[in-house]
Amino acid sequence: MTTIIKNEDILHLLTGRTPLALNRLLGQYLKAAGVALTREQWSIMAVLWEQDGRTQQALADATYRDRPGTTRLLDNLEKEALVVRRAHKTDRRTNLIFLTQKGKDIQKSVIQALTQTMEIITQNISPAQLDALRVVFEIINHNIQQLSAAPEL
Repeated sequence: MTTIIKNEDILHLLTGRTPLALNRLLGQYLKAAGVALTREQWSIMAVLWEQDGRTQQALADATYRDRPGTTRLLDNLEKEALVVRRAHKTDRRTNLIFLTQKGKDIQKSVIQALTQTMEIITQNISPAQLDALRVVFEIINHNIQQLSAAPEL
């Protein structure tokens, strides 16, 4: 199979240059908004803003993280009083993660910072180009998930 990606582009793809730059810019906007969240923490918060009271495993699955990494993120969010763990009513081995009032209160500031970031990074990109990019990323993610599910990996 012949690749249409140049060697230097492969390097940038593998090193995540664009995601790193995006995360840095988002971090700057979050800091300017007075919100001390990393992108990783923000991703956990975003899932909880959609549906509060999720299990740690559900958060790990929704953010494509392993359980230990999710535990560390939740520990830090709990230290910042943004989330709280509560025992499941019927399964004491399982904790449910809930937003605190402080965690709920920062949602608007985070969304504003994210919106500003997205407006800047998508300048001069047409809606059709953005849609094509989304489709390409969905295909890439699907291909990765198919390979990850293969028993030989």
